[in-house]
Amino acid sequence: MKRLRQNLAIGMMRAARTASRSQVTRKVLGGRSVRRFPLVNRLYHTVFRLGVAGNDQDVRARYRGVVLTGPVWDATVMPSISAGYYEEFEVSVFEQLASVSRSIVDVGANIGAYACTGAARLPRDGRLIAFEPVPENAAYLRRNVEGNELADRVTVEQMAVGAAPGELTVHLSGEQSGKHSAAAANVGTSAGAVTVPMTSIDAYLDGNGLGSPDVIKIDVEGYEGFVLHGATRTLDSAPTLLFEVHPELQANCGADAGELLDLVFARYRWVFLVDELDNVLRPCTRADLDAPGTIGLYRSNLVAVGREEHLDAVRRWHDL
Repeated sequence: MKRLRQNLAIGMMRAARTASRSQVTRKVLGGRSVRRFPLVNRLYHTVFRLGVAGNDQDVRARYRGVVLTGPVWDATVMPSISAGYYEEFEVSVFEQLASVSRSIVDVGANIGAYACTGAARLPRDGRLIAFEPVPENAAYLRRNVEGNELADRVTVEQMAVGAAPGELTVHLSGEQSGKHSAAAANVGTSAGAVTVPMTSIDAYLDGNGLGSPDVIKIDVEGYEGFVLHGATRTLDSAPTLLFEVHPELQANCGADAGELLDLVFARYRWVFLVDELDNVLRPCTRADLDAPGTIGLYRSNLVAVGREEHLDAVRRWHDL
């Protein structure tokens, strides 16, 4: 009965996702997410709580060959992981890059969906450094790394990453474990704040005697520009980047998305816009990203490729 209930709930969640991604829905909502309506969010999470999570405080789900545990209160990350569609195209790209890499830095690792799936595909002597500043997320991240027997490949650092070492106040979201941000305006329903130690990529790598990684993934709810400004020496060796461009979130953090893009395009020849709807990497220029409507829902992540082997690894998704 429990399995039937879970399958029914997941079926409903997947159907809702398909409907929200349809052309009609996107046209009616002007390219915005149906999840912006509080009632829709409550219904979605109620189905998840009753059908998948039950009365447990933690949710455990198999996802792309690993098992991940996360908080039941989360309204987005854990439901989509449980249903198997959490950022599925982006994770596919990340896994493929990991398979031809030896070292990865994951900034904003959350509970470890990218860290665990990526580390599982690294060579046996590969290393992944996962930065996660929020204590609850970091605890789940460690649990998931250890539970998937990846502790020999993954180093968990419970700290923020920015332009320079110091401290950062992180505002906590009461809606999503992946929505905590340096800007209070980005978190939706507030659940307080926590001040955490902060490093920079350059300072951390230099301080630990580490060379530049092959891949850097960044998901920090508007703080991306600060992370890259703290990695200028590291970027000299052109590690492949996966990061989000969301002008509103970045402006709320006191950064400018245009400056972030200028920094990337000044250093990278191959930059792709991730198209989640068509599951392709679309080659783009700096000017392309200034055009109205280019960046938006389902098209807010970029991959800047710095290595020939990485370009070849993701060739199935682009036409260069």
